[in-house]
Amino acid sequence: MKGKARNIPSLNLNLMKVFLILLLTNLIPGCNRIDDVLPIVDDPDDPPPVTATSHAFYVATDGNDINPGTYEKPWASWQKAFTLAKAGDTIYIRGGVYYPDSQDENGVYVYRKSGTYAKRICIFNYPGEVPILDCSKISLSTGTTGIYMIRCNYIHLKGLSVRGARQPNQNSNSNGISIENSTGITFENCASYANGGSGYQAFESDSIFFINCDAYDNFDKLTAGYSGGQADGFVVCYFSSAAYTYFRGCRSWYNSDDGFDCWENEGIVVFDSCWAFNNGRGDGDGGGFKFGRTIKQALSVPQRVVTNCLAFNNRFIGFNQNNGNIRMTFYNNIAYDNDDLGFELSQYSNPITARNNISYKNGKAVSLSQYVTHDHNSWDASPSVSLSDADFASTDSVGVSAPRQSDGSLPVTSYLRLATGSDLINSGTNVGLPFLGTAPDMGPFEKQ
Repeated sequence: MKGKARNIPSLNLNLMKVFLILLLTNLIPGCNRIDDVLPIVDDPDDPPPVTATSHAFYVATDGNDINPGTYEKPWASWQKAFTLAKAGDTIYIRGGVYYPDSQDENGVYVYRKSGTYAKRICIFNYPGEVPILDCSKISLSTGTTGIYMIRCNYIHLKGLSVRGARQPNQNSNSNGISIENSTGITFENCASYANGGSGYQAFESDSIFFINCDAYDNFDKLTAGYSGGQADGFVVCYFSSAAYTYFRGCRSWYNSDDGFDCWENEGIVVFDSCWAFNNGRGDGDGGGFKFGRTIKQALSVPQRVVTNCLAFNNRFIGFNQNNGNIRMTFYNNIAYDNDDLGFELSQYSNPITARNNISYKNGKAVSLSQYVTHDHNSWDASPSVSLSDADFASTDSVGVSAPRQSDGSLPVTSYLRLATGSDLINSGTNVGLPFLGTAPDMGPFEKQ
């Protein structure tokens, strides 16, 4: 993501809340559910717990927007549901493909729609069904967005897919899902793909959660002078230093620019168990994770926390500081077969910590400044470790883009998991994450 500076509004967020979430997310063994962490922090700006809501409405492909929205007489359009939903409501969208009106500027447009901390607006897929918003028939000459939310608060989207927002010309791009100036938005088990811009964009927002979401095959092919240079999988940009963003179990692949981009995000961004792979098409950069740029004074705590993540087969750098002049922490990640660097952490004097990471078969393993505290990684272990294909159960990435498990979690493959006998097993150090054996393994997968 590249762009000009934008004005960032003041967001009311207690920094102590951010520090507590950061601490809990990284230090509680077995803390892998969003509701394990969030209810502990008692602040009305915190993200869910999601609870049952008082009113349920329905949308179906054979519905009609003049209906009352009941199960027997559902609405027909996503726009109707988003427009009428109130705090405490749950909208269930039935499976099938939905086509917005061809003359609409966006598939769904939502302005100043808010739930509350206690009563979220929940817009969910009907259990076991897959609703898809297909924007390919929108024929306006300006760019479009599948779901566009501005100044919205406390909304939870789950199990929804958006696709096909076409880039109409060289002076526009079309994104799958965008939010601006919003707070307390959760995306869970959502997918955004085959758009003429980024999969997800979040600007000038706070307390944004991406749980088990996918972004893939997004490509702004027509962009003048920079084909593919604006279509990232996930973009979280222009956030204030009081803002918080959390990713868990997300995948971003085959996008023309980068997998995950934090351009001018001055807040805290946590990545847990996310995968970025096969990014870079046209003239796009093709990075896995980008953590900058930043322009404000750094906070006194890490503003990028990256654990158990994979960056592989990207055309550029796997994990890229990218002018992020802030503190960062990297635990138990792997960079594999990226064309440039595995880890680029060579800028500025703010402290960075890297432990239990693996860099293998990249153009270059790492680039580190003197301000990086690093030990127990594949490149600096003591005693040293050797790296070869034999350390891994498989170096064939088949299955990494396969459908998710029934609970929405990432597919289980043997790819880059440690093989029996690897000297990377029990070669890490305790960083507060759960582990088996006498010591943590290197990389994101503990050997069973």
